[in-house]
Amino acid sequence: MTQNPFSLSPYLKGLQSDPEKFQFFIESLLEKYQAQPVGDGYIDLILDKDISLVLIQEFTRLNVAVERLTWWCHVTTQTKTTLGCPHGMGGPQNRYGEGWFSECVQYPDLFVIEALRPLDENSMSPEIFATKCNELATHYIKNIFPSESFYSPCLHIGLWVHVPGGWKRKYYWL
Repeated sequence: MTQNPFSLSPYLKGLQSDPEKFQFFIESLLEKYQAQPVGDGYIDLILDKDISLVLIQEFTRLNVAVERLTWWCHVTTQTKTTLGCPHGMGGPQNRYGEGWFSECVQYPDLFVIEALRPLDENSMSPEIFATKCNELATHYIKNIFPSESFYSPCLHIGLWVHVPGGWKRKYYWL
């Protein structure tokens, strides 16, 4: 489904102005930081909590916003024994190491854009919008997530990148 370009926010219009360039840079960062996308879009980009903070900084430099955070249990032989994994449902094999990821739908997602209310992406420049979203996501990961009642060291972050509807990754793993 293609979005009407006149209904896009300034942020999304900025991404749509050169989608090939933005997608190339996003894909390069996903590979560099070994973020494991689930499916063919830009949601549930699974990676370690600490690495997610570095990737979010890189997204900020590109003026690309994180819109949502989800949780994935990294299931390995060790985490099964020491942490009682898996904590969620099924999920993909870890392409970059041991084990697999278990989707933890029972834990509350952080809807970054909704947490910005009453501000919205139409009320600020693309740069400020991406910065504010990413600062909020970073603050949550660093300061709040570790004290959540559901926190476990096995949990990885699933980043959802705010991109125009219909954007699909050119190369993805099944």
